[in-house]
Amino acid sequence: MSEPSLKKSTVDKAAIQKILRSLPYENGFHFFKSNSKYPGETAISLFGFLEEFRIIEPSSVRLHFQHHDFQNWIRDTLGDKELADQIDKIDSNLSDQNLKEAVLKIAQTRFIELQTISNTLSEQAGWEELKKYSLEELKQYEGQEGKPVYIAFNGKVYDVSSSGSWSGGTHKAAHKAGKDLTQDILSAPHGEEVFSKVKQVGVIIQ
Repeated sequence: MSEPSLKKSTVDKAAIQKILRSLPYENGFHFFKSNSKYPGETAISLFGFLEEFRIIEPSSVRLHFQHHDFQNWIRDTLGDKELADQIDKIDSNLSDQNLKEAVLKIAQTRFIELQTISNTLSEQAGWEELKKYSLEELKQYEGQEGKPVYIAFNGKVYDVSSSGSWSGGTHKAAHKAGKDLTQDILSAPHGEEVFSKVKQVGVIIQ
């Protein structure tokens, strides 16, 4: 059976903002293991969902899929009926691993689609003027005391608050938010492609 594919989206600006927003912890998606034990992974955004989804066990995916947990959270909490309907169409006879890969592929494709539309609309219609930050001002956004988590790369400031890997303002116990991480990222295993998944909120001024 072929994998379902997303049709070209007609979602508007307000809907995109709602789908991509960060949620309060209690409204996040709580991943459970096949034995119904909660291992501690919770996603508070679609981006966070993708990050956590990659590391959960295929058997856990099966459990949630059979109970329509993914579909219900994405439809009712995030507000993305289109993505929920596409996940519903996945063949339930797939192996656990293939099921996980199918859900991940569809969700990731949808996320990239929405992020691309969001960025395009932001550029064309000027949703909001990008704020200018000095490196000193950037230090305020280190993720402590409820503040958002911002980092800079190549003169651009990004909001990574919804990323589980930046929880508490620290990434892998090696990098702290509120800084220009251009040199760190250029020497990292990944490159600037990671910024396609997060929102640019400003630019750096000298």
